[in-house]
Amino acid sequence: MTTIDDRPVYTLTSQPAVLDTYEEAIERARALKPKLRERVSEAEQLRHLPSENVKDILENGLYGLMTPRRFGGSELGPEAMIDVTIELASACPSTGWVHMLWTAHMWMLAQFPVESQEELWSNPNSLASSVVNTVGDVVPVEGGYRWTGKGFFSSGVDHCNWLTAAVPVKRPGNEGGPPEMRWLLIPREDFSIIDDWFTVGLKGTGSKTIVLDDVFVPEYRTIQGRDVESGMAPGQQINTNPMYCAISWANFTAAMAAPALGVARGFLNAFQERLRSKSSNIDDGLTVNMARFAQASAMVDSVHAMTLQNAAQYARVPAREVSQAVRARCRRDQAFTAQTARNAINFLYEEGGGSSLFESSELQRYWRDVNAAAAHRGLTADWIYAGWAKTLLDVKTDPGFLF
Repeated sequence: MTTIDDRPVYTLTSQPAVLDTYEEAIERARALKPKLRERVSEAEQLRHLPSENVKDILENGLYGLMTPRRFGGSELGPEAMIDVTIELASACPSTGWVHMLWTAHMWMLAQFPVESQEELWSNPNSLASSVVNTVGDVVPVEGGYRWTGKGFFSSGVDHCNWLTAAVPVKRPGNEGGPPEMRWLLIPREDFSIIDDWFTVGLKGTGSKTIVLDDVFVPEYRTIQGRDVESGMAPGQQINTNPMYCAISWANFTAAMAAPALGVARGFLNAFQERLRSKSSNIDDGLTVNMARFAQASAMVDSVHAMTLQNAAQYARVPAREVSQAVRARCRRDQAFTAQTARNAINFLYEEGGGSSLFESSELQRYWRDVNAAAAHRGLTADWIYAGWAKTLLDVKTDPGFLF
């Protein structure tokens, strides 16, 4: 096991700020951007976020946007989570990515039984990384479950004191049937980390592999995926904000494509400054660049608006009132948003010229990071688009498509 060190989740004694409005959240995120830009190179060299980034975002309450107020959060909702993620990712893509995942999982953790929530938030600065791609059987035992296996791509895990894991559970007597999907909450002391995050993009996210050796997870630290999706999870007994009984696709995964949008915004800002520096001598080549810049900007603006529209429309409607077709559409739109951000920047990067190939160029870094963000399995276009079409046409889909 890795020894717990002096990272902020263990050493901060201050309470995170509780934010009253969306505007305050955006203002605090924007105020952090100069510091985040200064640390981008450090994040890439470390291959995880600098502790200063984590400390700044914890103290400013930006990980509490989906955390219940009764446990020190702001519970401002997905619109704030989406736009704060975009602001942070436009300065440091890796910070934006980790912010998205950590913040979204606060909504999921608010679904857990009361006992586990009280345990989790007894430390007001608790952070939870996650895994949804796992191997190894999760076996039901008396009082809970045992798991020996691995989880992959646990972003920000080095800084966390908890792990959330989405796992399939095979129930005795249900051989041949589909597994039960369940979320587990596991303390940092119960797993080890493999330092294997060597990548071309999002280098600072530290999305490493975790290993568990016969770990016991008590029943109270688990929830069924179907209870979350039906809006009937046990945490709703104490967390009464409507967003906690709404669909996960408008809350938990609402910001999944936001890092790609934020990276695209950062690229567009850098490209705009490049155009500005050359605008005193406009020729045919620069005119082409301006036209492409306009098109790429419109592409990003349009999917940003769609992302916020879905969040605003469905994030507080009881899950039982939202059809499978709507859930599938939300998932389709998330994939479309990430892929549109990627396509917009790839389209514009073609006009970057040789200077954008240098490692010192902001353009190449944003280009690497937007492609890395859009490569996530949960944002890959073809199978998600097909899942939406099958749902619309009442064709049998993969049971995991809307989990």
